[in-house]
This record gives sequence, C-alpha cells and structure tokens, in this order.
Amino acid sequence: MKFIIPMKKNLKLPVLLLALFSVSRVCGQMSFDYLGDKWKEYLQRSVSDLTSLHHNHFKDTVSVKEMREAFFKNKDKHVLESPYAGFDSVVYIGGFGENAMLVSPLKRHANKKIRECRGVWSWAGRYRLLQLLDKNGLPQKQLLEKLNGDKRQEWLDGEVLKLGEPRWYMGFVVSPRPNWDVYDKGRLVIRVGYSPNSEPDFFTFANLTKVVFDGDWFSSIDAGAKLLGMLQGMRSSVHVDDTERKFSVLLYARPQTKYSQKVTYTLELLQPEHPDKETVELFQDFKGFVEHIPAPAFKPYYTTDFRILAGRYYRVTVSKCGWLVEDYFSTQQ
Repeated sequence: MKFIIPMKKNLKLPVLLLALFSVSRVCGQMSFDYLGDKWKEYLQRSVSDLTSLHHNHFKDTVSVKEMREAFFKNKDKHVLESPYAGFDSVVYIGGFGENAMLVSPLKRHANKKIRECRGVWSWAGRYRLLQLLDKNGLPQKQLLEKLNGDKRQEWLDGEVLKLGEPRWYMGFVVSPRPNWDVYDKGRLVIRVGYSPNSEPDFFTFANLTKVVFDGDWFSSIDAGAKLLGMLQGMRSSVHVDDTERKFSVLLYARPQTKYSQKVTYTLELLQPEHPDKETVELFQDFKGFVEHIPAPAFKPYYTTDFRILAGRYYRVTVSKCGWLVEDYFSTQQ
C-alpha cells in the first residue's frame, strides 16, 4: 500500500491550532505569529516529490496490526545492534551525519570480491570510497585503490539509495530522510529525497527548547513531543482530578484506498488494556485533537527493509500540571 503526503506550500495551519494562541503571547513563550511562521518554514523545508522513489522501492506500508504488535514486543527493549549493520555507510563531509546505503554500487560490480565487500563512503559533491572491507572486516586496499583510481566512475552507474542517520524504533530501523541517486556514465542524473536537514515532523521543528544546527533529525524528538502535549493541554477542557493517569497510544495515518487518497491521522489506545472511564475520556480528547492535525505535520519513516512506517508511539501522562507527551523513540536510544 502506498503512502504519499503532498507537500503544498500554500497549505495553511489549521484553525484548530491557530485558535490555541492569543494574538499576544501564550505561557510567555509562543505567539500566534511564531507558530504560523514556523509552519510556513516547515512546509518550505519539506517540499519534495517522492512519488518515483515510492514506486521503485518503498512500495509497501507497515500495517497498523504490525505496528501494534511491534509495540508490545519491543516497548521495553534497548537494542544494542548497530542500525548500520549489513549496509554500506556514507559520511557527508561538512556535517549531516552518517547514512546507511541500502542500495550500493558495490553489490552490482562485475568483480565478485568487490560485491562481497562493505564500503565506507564519503560524499562531498561526489562519492569516494574511504574503506573497503571484506566479509571478515579486513581492509582490501588494492581493490580500494583500483576503484578510487577510476576517475570516470562508471562503475557507479545505476542506483544509490540511502537513509539518513537511521535509528531503532520499536523493532524497526527507520529514518525520515531517504535519498535516491541515479547515475549514468559516472554522472548523477537523478536525485530524489528530502533535504539532509529536514525534520521528521512539525512539532520537532517548532519545539521551544532544543535547536540542532548540524542536521541531526532525532535529538529534538522529545522536545517536539512535549510541544504536542502542551498544545493538547491548552485546548483540552477535560476535567482532571487528583489522580495522575498514564496511557500509551499509536498515532498512525489511516490507510489510503482507491476511493480516497487523503491522508488523515488517528490514535489507537495501546495501554492500559482495561482503562477506566477517565482515561478513556482523556484518550478520546487527545484523539480528537490529533485527527485535526494536517497530513504534512508528520513525515513517514522509511525502514531499512524498504517499507514506510506511517506512525508514532507516544506515552501520555495527564495530571493537574498538564499534559506530558513522550515519544517512545527517546526511551529506546
């Protein structure tokens, strides 16, 4: 099933969100103008047509059922295995972190020894191999020199597919930053993907407490989730008694059908299994808020097994102090 979010530059911040803010200031930190300006900037940074990438590689979407099962299987796990395991890696000169190369030119090389190697690459306007390691992790210097000595680089011809700084998330290795290059006669002819400094969602981009300048997409996820909780708390009229309540939810994009290509979000309650009346009321209130958030606010995650994960896992705490939303992503790193 395909999952495509259109990024329209003229899409306005919904009335529901704008209504949360006075024309002056809210909590002494955020203004009407601030949120609106951030929304416009976020959309401009997120413009990218990924249709061809989806058609060629990311053709399937992780089902809601599988996302639900992944939560109960992985919510308490801390994975030690590297998210780069089994893939070539690419270092961007000048920042933007390390990429996992899902489709590597080495795997289609005529030389079998090269096909069996793992590459460590650099990118500074063109690809260059820094290391070539065999299946035992031993450097192959002669093969490396041979490849780097070919100035025409026609052995690059074909596809190069990367994910920017992938991380573990509920049993999946994900990134919101795919990048797909196509080479012909050693020259780059197609480049499709998000900017290497784009954020995974609007709330991460607009957060009030963390600013990241070097391209990291994940360090501000916790701050973005807290902003989402703050906005929910400002609009919510549900009465909260002296008892603190916690629940976990799956935010996901409703599957698109041949009858409707519109992307909308909703929530599913994951825990507790048998919630009390007050918890159900709080969940339904949060769900009503989420279902009015416009589609571009959340980018999908791309997985290393070539699927789209159109969801987020949140832990929600509600008390007289307000709403605290935490992304499980931050607890698993």
